[in-house]
Amino acid sequence: MTTLIIVESPAKGKVIEEYIGSDYRVVASIGHIRDLPESGMGVYPPDFKPEYVYTEKGKEVVARLKRLQAECTDGVILATDQDREGEAIAWHLKQVLGLKEERRISYNEITPTALKKALASPRPIDNKQVAAQEARRITDRLIGYMVSPVVAETMGDKTASSGRVQSVAVRLVDDREKEIAGHSTLSYYGVELTFNEWTAAWETKPLLDGQKHWADKEFAELVATVKTVKVLSCVDSPSTSSPPPPFTTITLQTAGLNTLGFDVQQTMQLAQKLYEQGAISYMRTDSTTLSDDALTEIFAYCKEHDLPVVDSPRTWKQKDDAQAAHEAIRPTHISTTTAGENENERKLYNLIWMRTVSCQLQDARFAVRTAKLEASDPIGDKVITFEGRSKKLVYLGWKELTPFDSSEDPENAAAADKEGADNPVPELTEGGVLDVSNSKLLENKTKARGRFTQASLIKEMERLGIGRPSTYAAVMNTITKDRNYVEEFGKKKQLKMTFRGIRLMNVLRENFQFLNFDFTRILEEQLEGIATGKAHYKTLMAAVHKRLIAELDLFRSKVPVEFPCPECNRGLVLNPAKGKKGSAWWGCSGYNPEKNGCDYMAQDDDGKPGKRSGPVLTEFMCADCGKPLIQRTKEGEGGWSFYSCSGAPDGCVLTYPDKDGEPDLKAPRRPKPKPDSDE
Repeated sequence: MTTLIIVESPAKGKVIEEYIGSDYRVVASIGHIRDLPESGMGVYPPDFKPEYVYTEKGKEVVARLKRLQAECTDGVILATDQDREGEAIAWHLKQVLGLKEERRISYNEITPTALKKALASPRPIDNKQVAAQEARRITDRLIGYMVSPVVAETMGDKTASSGRVQSVAVRLVDDREKEIAGHSTLSYYGVELTFNEWTAAWETKPLLDGQKHWADKEFAELVATVKTVKVLSCVDSPSTSSPPPPFTTITLQTAGLNTLGFDVQQTMQLAQKLYEQGAISYMRTDSTTLSDDALTEIFAYCKEHDLPVVDSPRTWKQKDDAQAAHEAIRPTHISTTTAGENENERKLYNLIWMRTVSCQLQDARFAVRTAKLEASDPIGDKVITFEGRSKKLVYLGWKELTPFDSSEDPENAAAADKEGADNPVPELTEGGVLDVSNSKLLENKTKARGRFTQASLIKEMERLGIGRPSTYAAVMNTITKDRNYVEEFGKKKQLKMTFRGIRLMNVLRENFQFLNFDFTRILEEQLEGIATGKAHYKTLMAAVHKRLIAELDLFRSKVPVEFPCPECNRGLVLNPAKGKKGSAWWGCSGYNPEKNGCDYMAQDDDGKPGKRSGPVLTEFMCADCGKPLIQRTKEGEGGWSFYSCSGAPDGCVLTYPDKDGEPDLKAPRRPKPKPDSDE
């Protein structure tokens, strides 16, 4: 008797099968087996019931699963990932396999102990989690399929698109660009006094009267003439630095970029591999909790290796929406100090291992000395004070393993640690008078906030409640690589808008509610409400659909298309070149000559419609008459693609099916002969 266990990835299945023995057969669904159709929206009011179809590989995968299901007489266990996507995949598997008995297991790590525990306590599929995933998917489909064609027509850009999260991410970058462009530089001043080997800075804050900076240069120059000061106080005080908590998805993503130079998508791909190898716990989590077993391992390791472990486990306050059953990202075995099948996997594993162990080490301790000084004589009616501060690391604590928080910008973290370290303020006597050995006028200029990096952008998205960390990798890839709305530049890989992204924002901004931060945040709260049974799928979908209809109607009435068609007044859109020898061309967004639609086409003239042209000839030649073929396509619902011969006016009527973007020259088709008419 054998039980069939279905997981998502083959690599993960292989590891699990090694752990659980011959009574189980473990196979992979290879991700989603069903999804919404590529052509057509696939969901319609009033019930908003999705029309699911097999994915490209889904039909073949399901056929194999059904064969194995018949062979495994002890039933099926669904062991997909423990997040909403995994729950949805389990639900789809149940539907296509006709499972009457639901045996769903969850596990946070791929270890014999965790798997044994999961197999001992199967549960039903969580239909509320499935509904939440479905609501997110359908919302994204409604926005994408209803708004994107209108945006593409308005911009004259056939491949332009909008998305619930991706468009807001682009808006954040655009907002920052506008902030930088609108920044007015202001000069402000400070003074630094030197006393042999240490310094003190002028305290401008008591004199600012609500201003952020001291802008009076003449007064600052007078402060720089101070020759003697009186010691008001000199206080020694301890300071501590606690270790950062173990990784969540977003802190792992930012650490991967800041410390290792991996972009967000690369970090998640590497983490996925480590998870499938059984090296780390599940990598999609917003929890900083560690299990009792993990804590026991950490404490044992630290004591064995003389690391300064705390007396009792550290814990961290969880976010309100953090899923309590989940753990932080951690090694499955603390004693395993190296894991991964290649260098990058090993680097990321080392980062996770360091973070996990260091979070249970003692605080780093510093000796801080602060000297308050006052100029012997006031300047005008103003008392002038200075502060000198030293900071010395006296106990490493968690810094024995890692010097700073790897999810922070390393330059900022290093600067914070260094502050006061090179300023040896001596022990001073209150009331004593010191002679200034040197003084320096400091001139600074205000700066706009820096541009986003992928790391800082996803941190801002999390702060605003936009999207989920588990989707950030795909979003970053979409806006930078797939759609080219945003590009990276410079050593720090900062993000800036492309011309295409600027045009997109000009169309979307002020016209669609989904671009507002509150909309996205509230929607995420509603999705969480569906997952917990506090909100309803149909109610949310109806509200989203109704708003989009109203916004699209208003948009069409007030926003003109950029390049109207001379024939029908709809928008002309730029079609990208197909193949190396092809060229871009403009066509009407209502182009559909096969069904008496508009057939207007124009040449591309440096990004604008040029002279009217006939169909664009491809590099492929007709197998019969040798003349160039024309690709005929229609995208969207009921879309098609085939090749016809440009020699049709001369009598060649052959057409060819599209095979992977090229004509299948071995399968020419002729029109069906018309039946004889009865006259």
